[in-house]
Amino acid sequence: MTPPDANDVAVEDGAGRCPVDHTAQPEETVIPSSEVPGPALGQREQMARWAKARTDFLIECKRLYGSRFRLGFLPGVEFFVLTDPDEVRAVYQAPRTSLHCGNSNGALEKYFGNTGLAFLDEGEHLARRKALTRSFKGAAFSRITEAVEQITVDAVAQWPRDEVVDMHPLVHRWAMNVIREVVFGKVTPTCWPQLLDALMDLLELNTYPTAMLMIDRWSPAKKRLMKKRPGTGLKDFWRNRPRVDALIAQAVAERVERGELGNDMLSVLLGIEREDGSSLSGTEIRDEIMTMFVAGTVTTVSAVCWSVEHFSRDTERLGRLRDEIAEGASEEYLTAAVHEVLRLNPPLPNNLARQVMEPIVIGGVRYEPGQLLVPSAELMNNDPERYPEPEKYRPERFLGVQPGQYTWIPFGGGHTRCMGDRIAIHEIKVMLRELVTHVDFEPAEADPAKAVPRGPVVVPERGPRMVLRPRTAVAAGN
Repeated sequence: MTPPDANDVAVEDGAGRCPVDHTAQPEETVIPSSEVPGPALGQREQMARWAKARTDFLIECKRLYGSRFRLGFLPGVEFFVLTDPDEVRAVYQAPRTSLHCGNSNGALEKYFGNTGLAFLDEGEHLARRKALTRSFKGAAFSRITEAVEQITVDAVAQWPRDEVVDMHPLVHRWAMNVIREVVFGKVTPTCWPQLLDALMDLLELNTYPTAMLMIDRWSPAKKRLMKKRPGTGLKDFWRNRPRVDALIAQAVAERVERGELGNDMLSVLLGIEREDGSSLSGTEIRDEIMTMFVAGTVTTVSAVCWSVEHFSRDTERLGRLRDEIAEGASEEYLTAAVHEVLRLNPPLPNNLARQVMEPIVIGGVRYEPGQLLVPSAELMNNDPERYPEPEKYRPERFLGVQPGQYTWIPFGGGHTRCMGDRIAIHEIKVMLRELVTHVDFEPAEADPAKAVPRGPVVVPERGPRMVLRPRTAVAAGN
């Protein structure tokens, strides 16, 4: 029998006890954020590569530097791109005081101001989000999902047949009408047709390179100069914005005068009362409404357009989806198709950056105030170890499999996760079901569409452009 090692013998009163506690967890090695690797390129070179071929640039960085890396393409700003699920989880679960999202929305301030939920942090964000939940859940959710069905049927029935059309504006007007139901409920403003046109005109700025610039923070002189420069879209934007604001104010005043309140967003906003007894200002109500009409549409539109692009080039999978719809017994493949398009083509390839407000350790790295942490949906979704052949559209990946909470993040996560995620998935499913049932797709372009930026999201190049042919055989279950 082998005699016990002296270190294994516990002696009472501590005599002879091993000075090392072998049951304790080893301390985590923490490195400063300055040691996180990243490209040695200058700011201009990094910005150029980001602008011209962002996905390729990020994939190369991940290959060279690992699951986290540092970028520096803006003066005085450090971006840390995170792709490890555990680190993404830590970001989403961080205390509200440690990481802020509000400052990450500066490029969208031109659309929905800076007093709404997207710009709030900590206690203000919590209170506003809690109040707005009523307009997305329960009875409100049931009302919205029911309305989506008819809105979608009406939209698709009006779309042109047998001619080349750009799908994006068609889908976008449909999505605007869905958000109209979220914001105004059953009491549609009398000015809605004018407001819809004005919103569509305003968002034309997203087709210009200036769309993601923080133009409201420019000096008056720079605004005057850029307004005169062709190819920026700014002249039309600054002309359209007051028109949108006036029509929203008209819609709000009409509802107040009518006094018919329910569980729609405007009713909820009008009913919010702060601790000091004050109500939301007209500006705050306008900003929340505009947040929905922008953030609540462009992302859904991207997903629908990509779905049409993929199914138009894959008759086998399109047939499988149609068979399921015709049988009417399940939505398993339809749901998987939506999950897959949000994996392969996440509308927001990189989640909103979190600004570090107080020192925080994530994944063994100590980040300092002012630095930005960016969970990258597109890099997580392009990982071949997690998703074999990640560049291919394969809904089968999600048959019988729920997307991972920290590996599939098209809606963000944590306390800033998109409040309308369930509504968005329902919208996409209803539109896909209506389209594949009633029309055949013919791509107008020979090659698959490339991904191009359109404001804050990524969409198929040229729409995509499609010819919609009436189907001769309509699913019996429809």
